[in-house]
Amino acid sequence: MAASKTYKDTVNLPKTKFDMRANAVKREPELQKYWEEQQIYDRLSQNNPGEIFVLHDGPPYANGSLHMGHALNKVLKDIINKYQLLQGRKVRYVPGWDCHGLPIELKVLQAMKL
Repeated sequence: MAASKTYKDTVNLPKTKFDMRANAVKREPELQKYWEEQQIYDRLSQNNPGEIFVLHDGPPYANGSLHMGHALNKVLKDIINKYQLLQGRKVRYVPGWDCHGLPIELKVLQAMKL
């Protein structure tokens, strides 16, 4: 039987010898604050001349604990939206939400040990 792989071993990420000089831990919050204050994302999207691109995201599914697959799913959808924005389209992201259903009810019952 083969040894199980960790999640990081299943994602093919590029390897580089470049040093991390951007000091992202310090700079990223500053850049995010600037983009939010200046409403950069909203202004880019509103001023784009292209057609509307809508990504309807399915609701989260209560099938257990959160894991890296959930994060990867959201990151990939964000990449698609940003790409469409840079292609000149007006991007609308519509998150789905489902707070009803048997899977959620079962998780609650399990958590309450009923």
